[in-house]
This record gives sequence, C-alpha cells and structure tokens, in this order.
Amino acid sequence: MVRLGLSEKILQNPRDYVKKETKDKGSYLLIFHLKKKKKINVGSLGTLVFKPGFYIYVGSAMAHLRKRLERHRRLRKHHHWHIDELRAHAYLQAVLAIRSSQRLECEIADALAKIAEWNIPGFGSSDCACKSHLFAMLPDPLKTPSFQKLLLYFRMDKGLRNSLQ
Repeated sequence: MVRLGLSEKILQNPRDYVKKETKDKGSYLLIFHLKKKKKINVGSLGTLVFKPGFYIYVGSAMAHLRKRLERHRRLRKHHHWHIDELRAHAYLQAVLAIRSSQRLECEIADALAKIAEWNIPGFGSSDCACKSHLFAMLPDPLKTPSFQKLLLYFRMDKGLRNSLQ
C-alpha cells in the first residue's frame, strides 16, 4: 500500500447524510419586490415605511418546511407573523428552501446583514437576539454575486463541511 502522507479520515456514508439533511425542515428565504414606497402596519412594530427595492426575509421551520412555504405563497390567510403584512403588499418573487437538520436562521440573517444595503430593525426577530430577519437591497438579489454565493454556501458548502467533521 502506498501512503501519500495525507491524514486519513473515515467519511460518513453519504446516504445517511442525505437522508438526515433532506427531511422536511430547515430555513428559507423569501424574496419580495416592492416597486413603490409603501407604509405598512406591521403589528407590534407599528406602521413602517418600506422603500422601493428587493426585500429578503429569512425564516425557519424545523418541522413541515414545505407547508410553511406553501403558507407564505398564499395571499389569503390569517396574519400571524410580521412577514404576513409585507406579503400582502409586495410581490413575492422567490421562495428558496435551505433544508438542514440544523437551525441556521440566525446565521443566515447574520450573513445577509453583511451584504444587504439596509434592514428593518426588529422585523421577524422577536424570538431571537438578531437585529432583524428582513434585509433589503436595490438590485435583484438573485442576480447579485454576493447573494448567489451566500445561497450556495448555506445550501451546499456548509452542509458538506459539517458532514466531514
């Protein structure tokens, strides 16, 4: 047997990893487009002024992710969360699931804070220490390399790194 001088590591069976990480749970990003400035009553946050632009909301559903995303797509529903108020006024451009057995919502929010142009303080973050879970930018994030890189990291790279540890 030839040794190459590399440290050896036993890898987890990929089927086990895939089975664990493809369950119906994880985080998600909702991307909204608001063409005009809009005043929106956001429950406990009061009436807020939303500038035109693209808004990126990060949430999580550690059970029934698919049902949560279906709920966010609907316009007719009981308004329960801050995001329901924005959903009623802005065009929902994209729904992006990030399936994971780990709760990544706050880590994703932290990463979005670094690339966004502004945020809405307190929005969607009443149950954590984050400043916000709603971020915004003028260009379409789906066409922005920094957002594409962030999405790829949380959808692919982060999970693979964790499985190799």
